[in-house]
Amino acid sequence: MRRLPPRLRVYVCGRLAVEFGPVVVPEAAFPARQGRRLWAFLVLHRQQPVGRADLAEAVWGDAVPDAWDVGLNALASRLRRSLRPLADPCPRLALRGEEGRYALVVPPDTFVDYERAREALHRADVLMRRGELGAALGEARVATEIAARGFLGGEDGDWVEGQRRLLAEVRLHALEYTVEAELGRGHPDTAEREAEFLVSLDLARERSLRLLARARQELEAGDRSDTGAAVAGAPSSGSPRLDRPD
Repeated sequence: MRRLPPRLRVYVCGRLAVEFGPVVVPEAAFPARQGRRLWAFLVLHRQQPVGRADLAEAVWGDAVPDAWDVGLNALASRLRRSLRPLADPCPRLALRGEEGRYALVVPPDTFVDYERAREALHRADVLMRRGELGAALGEARVATEIAARGFLGGEDGDWVEGQRRLLAEVRLHALEYTVEAELGRGHPDTAEREAEFLVSLDLARERSLRLLARARQELEAGDRSDTGAAVAGAPSSGSPRLDRPD
């Protein structure tokens, strides 16, 4: 079997990392807090070049230093050094400085975990509508697992909080699809556990509460059905006694 070529994999949910085959750049290799913020912002806005002033705000928030232009150049240089182990195996990865802006260039098939979570949620929605519950459940679990990692822990700022809110919504919607898929597959006990966890994340979310009530209702209905079947199959106390022949 022919092996597929390696694919650049970028992780911005939870701990930062960049991978290409066996080569890994871990979070510890990124240049301090500002470098991690710069990298995450560039990854999420790589579709087009980003202005230097916008990058400065993303890195320093309301505390942009007077010499931010020099500081941004230094951060970009340190970020390039962090990515140097990937230069030979993945030459299409580049941080390009242009007049008044920076652009992050990656291969077109690059995997980004944040985007995979949102894509998985969309796929789960489509598959649920088609009635493909098993496949929908798989995609919902992918979205849930990635979104649960969080984003730039310990950091603040409007854009950081905005990404966290989006991930939180992805997680909640994905868990809702998980409950619905388990109910559709006839697993109300699993659906109840998932729904209880879902409600614990947002006590005021009406859809989550409705799903929990539905799961409990279906579980109770199944219990009653099992009890009824057991009673119907039990021997009657009025049945004639069959004595052993002498």
